[in-house]
Amino acid sequence: MLIAEARKQKNMTQKDLAAALHVSDRAVSKWERGAGFPDVSLLEPLADALGLQVLELLRGEEQEMPEMTVRHAVSLLVRQARERTRRRWGEIFGSVLLLAMTGFVLFGILDYSGAFLRPVSLTVTAAVYTPAGEPAGETTVTMEGERQILGDQSFVGRFAIEAVEGTCREGVTAQIQWDAMDVEGFQDILYCRSGEFLTLGVERLLYITESMESFGLRLEDGTLIATDESYVPLLISDYHYAIRPVFSNQF
Repeated sequence: MLIAEARKQKNMTQKDLAAALHVSDRAVSKWERGAGFPDVSLLEPLADALGLQVLELLRGEEQEMPEMTVRHAVSLLVRQARERTRRRWGEIFGSVLLLAMTGFVLFGILDYSGAFLRPVSLTVTAAVYTPAGEPAGETTVTMEGERQILGDQSFVGRFAIEAVEGTCREGVTAQIQWDAMDVEGFQDILYCRSGEFLTLGVERLLYITESMESFGLRLEDGTLIATDESYVPLLISDYHYAIRPVFSNQF
């Protein structure tokens, strides 16, 4: 009998094997004498205890086991294998889902805490040009606020142009969004106060670098304000055009 031979090779007594399988030693004795057969639910743990494959166990005992018992055992093994596979994939999916949810929650906490915001505090001197592109003096532009370091990299805060009095008033903030326009190289700037968008004589199309230290824009009267004269041809050409804000609450 294969069970008896394998048990002896493992230096196990019938009681040892019975204890490992949580059955009586009489049951083990019956299996080894051919007076009984293990329940199909015990085939896998029995094979593990004896250091055998389940199919080896079945082949070794198939002469003593009724044909229907063998078929039942094989069918059960197939179902168990499928169930283990489903459980394994379920565990993997659950782990991935938990990881994604944890990451989402962590991202939300970090975003809410301002971890993805970079403070901006700049005062830049810019030249003023006539609508024809002729120099007409200088102005200062003060930028104070925060900029997203992820996502749309938008800026929210003061963008106060000394030459445009309305942009310097208390409570007025600017919102600059990168890559928000269909015009290549230009960004979108909107002024607002208390949630209301304002028209302050500044056109919405703005050219500004990632560092925000270099920019060019045009006022609605055609006046140009730029930190570098290389922006002037762009600002006075047909390539640049005005887009008025949807909301137009004036001061």
